[in-house]
Amino acid sequence: MKFNSLKKLQEDIKSPSMEVYGNSRIIITDCKSVIDYSEDYIVMDLGEIKLKIYGKNLVADSFVYGQTDIGGVVDKIEFI
Repeated sequence: MKFNSLKKLQEDIKSPSMEVYGNSRIIITDCKSVIDYSEDYIVMDLGEIKLKIYGKNLVADSFVYGQTDIGGVVDKIEFI
């Protein structure tokens, strides 16, 4: 039941969020699309802002229901 409440809250807020796990994993919710992608950077559209993640061996492990799981070695996160 908690999951449904969290999902409803997220829908009501309608804003992207980011969870950073050290320098090896980032989970982004409410991502609209991946704009540009390479092993060294990923650019994502979060609606009103864009997010650029720099690093090494970056991989978008999943893109399901607006949630993106980024893995690799993250060096820098930048809002553009």
